[in-house]
Amino acid sequence: MKSSIKKMTRKDFLYIVLPVIIQSILYFIVKFLAFNVHTIHSSFDDKLPFIPYFVYPYVLWYLLLILVPFIIYVYEKDKLKKYDQYFLICSFISIFIFLIFPTTINRAVIEVNSFSTLIVDIIYRLDTPILNCFPSIHALNSMMWVIFFTKNKKTPIFLRCLIVILSISVILATIFIKQHVIYDLMGSVGVLIVGYLILKIIEKRKSS
Repeated sequence: MKSSIKKMTRKDFLYIVLPVIIQSILYFIVKFLAFNVHTIHSSFDDKLPFIPYFVYPYVLWYLLLILVPFIIYVYEKDKLKKYDQYFLICSFISIFIFLIFPTTINRAVIEVNSFSTLIVDIIYRLDTPILNCFPSIHALNSMMWVIFFTKNKKTPIFLRCLIVILSISVILATIFIKQHVIYDLMGSVGVLIVGYLILKIIEKRKSS
């Protein structure tokens, strides 16, 4: 691991951070381009409890955005480029959906009575107005990590299990802290499938 870090070049560093930067910039830009916003809601979400403790994996996702590609670089460097391609393809599909079908949700009214609810309240205030809900980028990236680390075996098993558990926790967090509804998670699955098909088409064209 130490040797991999020492050998890291500027190009390697860009492979780790640039896709995240591109996704983040585009995500915030489209917020200013949202018109005719649709409110999405399901009765299923009304039945789900508000669990403020899930805010911790939700916030941890921001660290995982950089930590995951770094781990891939260290243990499975040959897969990093393909990971970046899939990450960016899914990001571009999501941004396109945000542009043509901007969405919002009716968030829960919470009472700030603990440190966890305080963090949720801060997230609510920072993410106002709440847009770019469908698909959920939090869930989309987390699902991608689950797929990657259950499929690829070079990374130590304890790290793979840890990332998978944290990723599943992030997915659950999106609906248990009421930042997303179930439709947003379904949208994330759809984007993953379409993104995978596009990636395969690109790979076939390169090999032909």
